Amino acid sequence: MKPRLPDTARRHIPGGRRLLSALLGTAALLIPASSMAHAELVMNRQSRENAVSIETALFGPVQVQLKNSRSGELLFESTLDGPGVFEVTDLPPQSMNNLVLLAVPGKPATAWPFTYDLPFSPYADWAISQGFQGQASHGDALNEFAVDFDIALGTPVLAARNGVVMEVIDGFPDAGRTRKSDMDQANVIRILHEDGTMSVYGHLLQDSAVVTPGQWLVGGTVIAQSGNSGFSHGPHLHFAVQLNTGMQLRSIPFRMRSMNGIVSFGP
Repeated sequence: MKPRLPDTARRHIPGGRRLLSALLGTAALLIPASSMAHAELVMNRQSRENAVSIETALFGPVQVQLKNSRSGELLFESTLDGPGVFEVTDLPPQSMNNLVLLAVPGKPATAWPFTYDLPFSPYADWAISQGFQGQASHGDALNEFAVDFDIALGTPVLAARNGVVMEVIDGFPDAGRTRKSDMDQANVIRILHEDGTMSVYGHLLQDSAVVTPGQWLVGGTVIAQSGNSGFSHGPHLHFAVQLNTGMQLRSIPFRMRSMNGIVSFGP
């Protein structure tokens, strides 16, 4: 029987859970891996046989797949509308000890043409320290079309477009670490837009977030302050627009306006 996700099980928090394993989507190269855990696979000892639960803390869609890690067989695929706990039932008994979860923020979508506003005041003192396809750290799919803005520590960061706050992480210190092992120490805000794209604001100042997950924002709203958290060579704002292209999160090119017209983001 094909595994199913009963409507009655949505957002039911099971007791007696134990963590299994998860292969989780991440937000960006310079953005946390462990703290950006978009979903976890849990087993409910009080649940029916051959059932597991998938829990997501993101406010918005998360595309997930359950696979048999030994055979590679796809057992379940769905887009969950978080946050919540979702029970998956009728899994093959022989797969229960070999489950692996893959999770990617958002749902497969096509980006609309859109011109973003600068994610800070146009009167701020800023420069582009790394643009699209930058050799320093913008070489992978998640960051190929990201931009690093060189701005002063504590500069108010603004939402560059209307949207819903999916995630807020702001508990990491502004240590400016330069080891790649420190990639999971960056403060991040992720905002979901109407067309399914997501804007990501990284390296934010510790404890500076003034928005909460689930909050709807108008473009230009202050969301936090620029910082130097995580894998960072100095205070700056890492900005990217990402899209779920079908179980794969990718950065995409975007246009952005300033007082002097459209900004160039060449490498």
